[in-house]
Amino acid sequence: MDIIAAHQQGLIEQLDAEVEALAGRPRDHAQRAIVLHHLYEHSKGGHAWALAEARRALRIASGLARLEKRLARWNWTVRNPDGARHALDVLAHALGEAARLRTIAAYRAYRLSTTKALRGEAEARLPASLLEAFDECHAARREGLMMTTEALGLLSEESERLAEAAVDHGKLDAAWAAVESTGLGRSARRLLSEKSLARFKARDERRGWATVEPRLRNDPSLPVSFRANPAQHFYALQNALAERRRKQWREEADREPDAFELAA
Repeated sequence: MDIIAAHQQGLIEQLDAEVEALAGRPRDHAQRAIVLHHLYEHSKGGHAWALAEARRALRIASGLARLEKRLARWNWTVRNPDGARHALDVLAHALGEAARLRTIAAYRAYRLSTTKALRGEAEARLPASLLEAFDECHAARREGLMMTTEALGLLSEESERLAEAAVDHGKLDAAWAAVESTGLGRSARRLLSEKSLARFKARDERRGWATVEPRLRNDPSLPVSFRANPAQHFYALQNALAERRRKQWREEADREPDAFELAA
């Protein structure tokens, strides 16, 4: 492996580690909303899909919280409450894992498309139509121009296609089947089914993303520091996660008996 290839491989490994950390755990919906909002903000509003996905993250979190409260409050009215509780846990994990994978795909694609040193990786890993849409998005961002409606739509369509391909739909289907067999099925569908989430997204589109963005930024479920300065909060999160990875690496190295000799 030559020096350039080794450098690129190092960048890819660093990006993969960063993406995994930023996407968080299945229950880290608020963190994903912050990360996705950053893509929208960084793109100067061109990557509207990312804002829609951030809103989706908060709706999933809110819907799960409402179902958990419903189950706790009306436990005695639900058929097989223990089974319902387990099914809801399975659904929460499946939805969270799907959201995590969607965020990983979206953030990695954005970073690959905007990093000159990784252009070859972007061309190898991303669909040509998505990369072309990102190229137009980044060009508009750099030049301070508005993307055309057609370009905005293409970027959103291609981003959704990429996100959907990253998800294990078999696990999602199994989780929904488990919930459907309990007394929570109807409420879960109303709050969290793909049809319901799509309806919420369509409503946001009608309002306009410039109107929707402040609603997300001021959502009370997000940290006060994010609401005060979203970009600053994101970079603080990014740095904190990077420091955590470095600390974990040092701790793992310290457990190796030959660590100092290898480092020398």
